[in-house]
Amino acid sequence: MKRITFFLVCLSVLGYFIFAENGNVQQNTINKQKEVVFEKIRIAACPTCFEIAKNVNTDKYKIIKTSSTAESLALLQDKKVDMILAGRTLKPNEPQMDELLIKQGYSFLSDKEDVVYTDQLKDRIIYTDLDIENIKNVLSLQVIEQVDNVYDYLNKGIIITSWENTDYAQAKIVHVLERSGERFKLSRQPTIYCPHVCGQEARELALSIK
Repeated sequence: MKRITFFLVCLSVLGYFIFAENGNVQQNTINKQKEVVFEKIRIAACPTCFEIAKNVNTDKYKIIKTSSTAESLALLQDKKVDMILAGRTLKPNEPQMDELLIKQGYSFLSDKEDVVYTDQLKDRIIYTDLDIENIKNVLSLQVIEQVDNVYDYLNKGIIITSWENTDYAQAKIVHVLERSGERFKLSRQPTIYCPHVCGQEARELALSIK
């Protein structure tokens, strides 16, 4: 009788530990699943986009600030981020990816890289293939000429064109700044770049920061 009682006690204790262990395994599995579900989407953002990046849902997205679009691209290639938030189009020597436009802007170009303040533009000769009146509404310009092919005038002044017509193989960026040191907002076109196809996540991100 004592042996039977001892056996039953041992069996009960063993059953308890097995049950407890199974419970721990299940709980660990659930915790890991939660970690996967709630893992934040990593967004690399260049300085141009720091301001608009403040609007993202930090419960869902993690903003990783970089010093440039080139640095953001390097992080993406190393799979350290999932998407890029940049203020310019990609250069010919950079990986070409699917993109999602957030805000429209102008491209300021010349035959050499330059830095110009907005209040200095009135003293520069400007060529554009866009609507002159629209540009005058946002910039105080004295000399602006509408031309068919702005790339014929790169060495004659500053050209203003659309981002769709921007060709970094022919031209250099003119960085347009406010006197505060911040970039002139319309001199950048915030864009989301995705390594594959910009899907629902990218569209939700775009809507959250427009």
